[in-house]
Amino acid sequence: MEKENWINEIIDSTDQIVKVLPSDGLYARIQSQMNAQNTIETKWIGLAAASLLLLLGLNVKVVINELEVEKNRQEKALVALIADTNSFYK
Repeated sequence: MEKENWINEIIDSTDQIVKVLPSDGLYARIQSQMNAQNTIETKWIGLAAASLLLLLGLNVKVVINELEVEKNRQEKALVALIADTNSFYK
């Protein structure tokens, strides 16, 4: 019985809660902040574009360099094979 009284007291305590109403301009302020556009300065866009172009150029240079190294490696292997066998004609 004591437990039920305690539970009823807790439930009844919510009857005294007063709803708080927001200020009149709150909704308008929230809407204006949501609609406000954040702009990025042009210098940062240019810096990002230049960085991406530099990164792309470096990647292309590395790939081309690797292809040339592989081509040279294959040519050296072929020359070594021919030089070891001394069979220029078959």
